[in-house]
Amino acid sequence: MTMTIEMAMAPFLGVCDAPYKAAKEAAKDGPAAGYMCTYVPEELLHAAGYLPVRVLGWSDGTQNADALIQSYACSLARGALEAGLSGTLDFLSLMIFPHTCDTIQNLTDIWKRNIPAMKHFALSAPVETGTDHAVTYFLNELRRLKTFLEAQGRTVSDGAVRAAILLYDQHRKAMRALYAEHRKNPSAIGARGLAAVALSAFYVPRTQHLAWLTQLLAAVGHTASLPDAKPRVVVLGSVCQDIGYLDAIESAGCVVVDDDLCTGARPFAVEAVEDTDPLRALARMYLDRRTCASKHRDGYDPGEEIVKRARETGARGVIFLFTKFCDPWAFDYPRMREALEKVQAPSLLLEIEQNQPPSAHFQTRVAAFAEMLGATAQGDRS
Repeated sequence: MTMTIEMAMAPFLGVCDAPYKAAKEAAKDGPAAGYMCTYVPEELLHAAGYLPVRVLGWSDGTQNADALIQSYACSLARGALEAGLSGTLDFLSLMIFPHTCDTIQNLTDIWKRNIPAMKHFALSAPVETGTDHAVTYFLNELRRLKTFLEAQGRTVSDGAVRAAILLYDQHRKAMRALYAEHRKNPSAIGARGLAAVALSAFYVPRTQHLAWLTQLLAAVGHTASLPDAKPRVVVLGSVCQDIGYLDAIESAGCVVVDDDLCTGARPFAVEAVEDTDPLRALARMYLDRRTCASKHRDGYDPGEEIVKRARETGARGVIFLFTKFCDPWAFDYPRMREALEKVQAPSLLLEIEQNQPPSAHFQTRVAAFAEMLGATAQGDRS
């Protein structure tokens, strides 16, 4: 008997209710390693016997972190530091900080000084991702990370890395299948459900998440598609650790048919590559992925990419969901907005704080945007 959607969704929603608690429980079976960005290859941590745990922030106040980091730093950085200072992350054996942006890079030194008991590692992922030199550089960084993990008493064999790549690739394929089902039938689990599935993957063993995901895909496949006259939108941005934001967008009158969030679809768009050296395979795989705003690739235009995504999904508009004070996305925004304007695709920019829930003002702006999209659709049909 196939599970109902409600039954299949329960474990994902449970993890999202208390992600660090879920990770701490899972870490009872072995060590856990925290990381700040999806350019950190989880496969390498998995191969070393760690539970990879993504550190996104803190849902409460950041008083302790505010005393150590400037007020114009993003809420992701302040929230992550607060989680570390509060002892919430004491179950982690180590933290890995990538060079995502200046704020996260400099958070490494603040963390080292104020949370000295936790081992940490700075991973430098290249900003330019589309060259052979970038692959070579990142390969050397991964070798350095492997040496660091082995210095902690872990064994990282080529066979273990290959097995991890296989597992994570199976999981990514399943996630892409779920997103494909969602585009066809967005009412099955809704945007909140889709966000919960994606977010929960960062806090439990990947084998466990894949098992849950397999059950959910079966349930979704047996769910009839319901017609919905609400305008479809694509949501994109960096981090959205509160799935309530996606719920608020749909409650205000839109249907989120797809996303390009680094807590959503983007980490699972990575395709496995063949290489005799598994570390080189990881380097190539992560640099070939859909480019983040903090990275650059010659010939890649984020504006063209979002226009293509909107057309492929039948979206009538795009909602930019940006973390306040996130410079990389702020730099990319004008190009993306201009590309959308050229094809007369409406867009809405919303700035959020990661440690605050959706406000009434947030929902009001989305509702007005949904009304405008609906009016535009009626005009097109008349």
